[in-house]
Amino acid sequence: MEKQNTVAKVLRVIGFVIMIGGFFIALSLGSRAPEVGQNWGIALPALFSSFVTGMLFIGFSEVIALLQKIHLQLYQDGNKDTVSSNNESDEEQPQEKKEWHPTPQDVEEIQELFHDQKVTKIEASPYEDYCVVQIDGEDHIEVVELGGFKPKKVSTASKPDLVNNIQKWFNNLPPS
Repeated sequence: MEKQNTVAKVLRVIGFVIMIGGFFIALSLGSRAPEVGQNWGIALPALFSSFVTGMLFIGFSEVIALLQKIHLQLYQDGNKDTVSSNNESDEEQPQEKKEWHPTPQDVEEIQELFHDQKVTKIEASPYEDYCVVQIDGEDHIEVVELGGFKPKKVSTASKPDLVNNIQKWFNNLPPS
C-alpha cells in the first residue's frame, strides 16, 4: 500500500469544501431579492471565485502528492544509496567528447579571466566544457571549466583525476 501525505489529503478536502460551499453561498446570495428572482450579477462572481480557490487548493494537494510519490520512489526500502550526493568528491567525471569547440564568447570570457596575463593558446579538451589555457612564459597549463555562468579555473586539488587526464592529453598533442 502506498503511503499518502496527510497534508495533501487535507488540502484536497479543503478545496472540495470551498467549491461546494461556494456553490451554496452563490445560490443564497443570488436569491436574496425574491421580487427580482435569481440575481446572476452577484451569484456568478461568487461561484467563479469559489471554484478557482477550490481548484488552487486541489492543485497544491496534487503537487504535494506527486512530490511524496517521487520521495518514496527515491528512498524506497529505506535505501538512500540510489540518490546521488552533492559532494564534489563523489561527482562523476565528465564524459569524453572528441569534437567540440569553445564559442567566441567563451574565448572572450576566458581571456577576461586571465586579464593580467598573456594567453597564448586556448584549446578545447576532449572533455566537454573544459578548455586548456596556455599562458605566455609559463611551463604549466591551466584547466578552465565553461559549464557555469562564467568560466572558472579548475585546480588539481578540486578535481585531480580530470586535471591530470587533461594535462596528459595536452602533452601528447602535436605542436602547432
